[in-house]
Amino acid sequence: MAGFTTLVLESTNNGNCNQVKDSILISFTSAPTVDAGFNLSACANNAGSVLSGSVFGPTTTGYWSGGTGTFNPDSSVLGSTYVPSASEIAAGFVNLILNSSNNGTCNQVKDTVVINFTNAPLVNAGIDVTVCKNNATTSLFGLVSGATTTGVWSGVSGTFSPNNTALTGTYTPSASELTAGLLI
Repeated sequence: MAGFTTLVLESTNNGNCNQVKDSILISFTSAPTVDAGFNLSACANNAGSVLSGSVFGPTTTGYWSGGTGTFNPDSSVLGSTYVPSASEIAAGFVNLILNSSNNGTCNQVKDTVVINFTNAPLVNAGIDVTVCKNNATTSLFGLVSGATTTGVWSGVSGTFSPNNTALTGTYTPSASELTAGLLI
């Protein structure tokens, strides 16, 4: 209990009657507190975000509102995963509101979390090439941009020069790759 007060009602202008009194006790409960959690950041190509809301006080229930995406399993689970709509990703953000529910005599309390969406990285390995088996070293011209500017070449057994993290360099296929005839 957060406190209380007592109100007394007294009769007045009683004439030759004694004054009469009665009282009521008003108890104050704590108001609910709502915490929608820290603002979040998600990549546009992996935009689902786990929410971490909490509700305290005379109520421990709440629900999420706002946004045009979906809540999984649903908006009444404070730790739901929010999957944004394409329009929210295009806008770059969404505001979600955590609302207290089952508030008793208290007013509803709300808190907002913002999910910001960053652009997905863009990757371009270059155009397909054909090389001769007796001159199979291939020049690489990779490009990575957006959320990151680093990349790694993978999926093969040959050697990279200077290494597989250099976006531009060369690739020399292994003997088994030359025998197979096609690199994917």
